[in-house]
Amino acid sequence: MKYWRLIFKNILRNKRRTLLTVSSMAVSLFLVVTLATVLTEFTRGSERANPLRLVTRHAVSLTFFMPYAYRDRIETVPGVRLVLPYQWFGGFYKDSRIFFASFAVQASRLRTYLPEMRMSDSEWAAFIDDRQGAVVGEKLVDLFGFKVGQRITLKSPIYRRDIEMIVHGVYTGGDEKTLFFHYDYLNQIGPSWAKDRVGTFGIMAASPGDVPRIAQAVDSMFVNSDAPTKTENEREFAMSFESMMGNVKQFMFGIILAIVFSLLLVMANSMAMNVRERTREVGTLKTLGFQRGAIAWLFLGESMLVASVGGALGVGGAAVLFQVFDVSLYVPNFASFVPEVRTLAGVFLLALAVGGASVAYSAYRISGMTIADALRQVE
Repeated sequence: MKYWRLIFKNILRNKRRTLLTVSSMAVSLFLVVTLATVLTEFTRGSERANPLRLVTRHAVSLTFFMPYAYRDRIETVPGVRLVLPYQWFGGFYKDSRIFFASFAVQASRLRTYLPEMRMSDSEWAAFIDDRQGAVVGEKLVDLFGFKVGQRITLKSPIYRRDIEMIVHGVYTGGDEKTLFFHYDYLNQIGPSWAKDRVGTFGIMAASPGDVPRIAQAVDSMFVNSDAPTKTENEREFAMSFESMMGNVKQFMFGIILAIVFSLLLVMANSMAMNVRERTREVGTLKTLGFQRGAIAWLFLGESMLVASVGGALGVGGAAVLFQVFDVSLYVPNFASFVPEVRTLAGVFLLALAVGGASVAYSAYRISGMTIADALRQVE
């Protein structure tokens, strides 16, 4: 735009107002990015679900157990590549305030079932060979300083047992705030009521086309047993947990809309004051030959520039902060907390939209005034 110098000088006429407007824009957009990222994390489990994986649980509730012997029967279903017993342990580390996800699994099958977990071959071998072994995610290492070879004790209020285990590996990928240890070890030292019982079975299908057929076949197999099952693909299983959030998503969307509306009011008020103060100047510009469109674009350019700077600060600040400071370490159930590119781009475009909308009416009105009306305007 050939008038960019004039636009820049007009913005700096009232430095305090411009600074406050840009600051309001930056803070508001930072909050919008944060809330949008929270909403993204709520649905990340279902969005990143493996299309080959299914989960079998008790038909009544996850709190009910199934016989371990179901594993062998499920493996006979055509299309089933692997079945992994998966038992929630729910242990505390040191005291009840330090809690993270912990599962007892069949160690020899874990790597195949969760290929996104990355760990050296030597660590996998050490974990599989030692019944007392365990592996932890890298974020647990960041939080608690776990080291390979360290002995740790988890206390479970469910099993009423303290279980000591040895860390044999640190994995990356997937949910890095989880500890895995041997199901056989838990089954050996656990209470009698939990012997040979499992909370869930993870199933790996040979192909995506086998998934619905496997789910139907498994549930039909145990429909008349003492422990009927419900089998669903990993995405559906994750969505069942997301549905427990109830109206939280709608509430957060409401907060985002309230922030955007408040930001629009702030920007509109600031730009209206700016336009009103320069009414007589508009008359002078028209006297010099400026057309209505050029005058309107001058004000629109000022608003868009302010919105761009505020948007860049808010969106860029959120992107940098959440890359440097891993919020997910301290938020339960969040595997990560990094704003997506589409979120950052969308919020920045939102800033531009607010900038344009906030000055559109004022610019249209004042640019249409006659020279006489503009010059007789008195503040």
